[in-house]
Amino acid sequence: MSIAALPDHNRLDDPLWRQLFHAYRHLITPLRYNGWTTDVETGGGEFFIRADLADGTELVIASTHSLPNDPAKVTGWNALRRHTDDPARHTVLYDSTHNGPQRHHGNSLIPLFARIDQLDAAKSGRRLIVSTTHTAPFGASRAQAAGHEPAATAIARYFEVMHQHTTDHGYCKVWERPATGGHPLALFEREGHVAILRVTAFGT
Repeated sequence: MSIAALPDHNRLDDPLWRQLFHAYRHLITPLRYNGWTTDVETGGGEFFIRADLADGTELVIASTHSLPNDPAKVTGWNALRRHTDDPARHTVLYDSTHNGPQRHHGNSLIPLFARIDQLDAAKSGRRLIVSTTHTAPFGASRAQAAGHEPAATAIARYFEVMHQHTTDHGYCKVWERPATGGHPLALFEREGHVAILRVTAFGT
């Protein structure tokens, strides 16, 4: 597994930066899987995610305006590609905020990352698979959330499926593999039912 390093600055121990970096890990981790160093910008009380595309441009993701402290309040994403030497030069890549052309997607991550996958920027060529194994008193089953996908989209799907397990299906997450331990893996329980959500490399 290869994932981009953390940004190199003196805010890594800042409580606000750490809070936001963790709160938006469902957005940051897929970008890091593309090999892009990704940061949370906190200047002037406004927050947004910034990924360095290593070609003189950067990907900036916010919402209608600044990102809220609580990602549950995000109703849509706004993604720009802008030049690092002239931030005023930018291209809108995706806009699912209430007036945007992709507003029907709301805060879903998959359409956002499907668009990011189309960027002509150097990124990981790995393809990953997201799958879930369910066990219950009456048996077990395994299902893939989708086919093999580009790394960033697959990691975004992992977080969306995790959200569905805990929000829609009543599971409680009891364990998750640390980010440095390999591809994402999580364990959930619900009244005698166990679900294991995993990401695996395609072709291995």
